[in-house]
Order: sequence, then C-alpha cells, then structure tokens
Amino acid sequence: MDRSSLEELLTPITSASDPTAYSVRVAVLPDGERPEAGDWHVAEWRTVGGVPHATLLVGPGGAVELGPGAYRAWVEITAPPEKPVVASQRFHVD
Repeated sequence: MDRSSLEELLTPITSASDPTAYSVRVAVLPDGERPEAGDWHVAEWRTVGGVPHATLLVGPGGAVELGPGAYRAWVEITAPPEKPVVASQRFHVD
C-alpha cells in the first residue's frame, strides 16, 4: 500500500458462523503495538468471495492516515456475550 493512497483496508475473518450481523471496529497500529481504547474506529463488513472482511477506509482523508512502516489491523467484533479481538497479518506501507 502506498502512503498517498486512500483505500479500503480489508481484513478477512474466519468464523464458525456469519459475523456480519454483529458490530465491528478496527484499529490499525504499527506492528508490535496493541490497541487501546482510543485506537478503535467503527468499521463495516464486506463479503469477498464468500469470506467476510472487516473494512476500514485508510489513507489521506480516511479513518487512519499511515506513514511508511509495518502495520497490523486489529478487528474487534461485538457478538454478545463474546467480544473477540483478532490481529491481521503484517502489511507494509511505502
């Protein structure tokens, strides 16, 4: 991903049931950091090829603007009584 690009960051979610009925938030942080309360952004669901993805608009004018470096997206799904938090694979911004 280029740092000047404004695009959807898609994070695939593997689940035994369809998570898209639940609310989802995403935090995007430098690799090695863990999200805190102020890091979360309301996200949306998008299904691609039958796989649900949490999606967040990132880049200039998006929910998060990223500089060069390695990052992970963290996805929090509110599915009472559960609230799983899932980390993505590392990705790079140039």
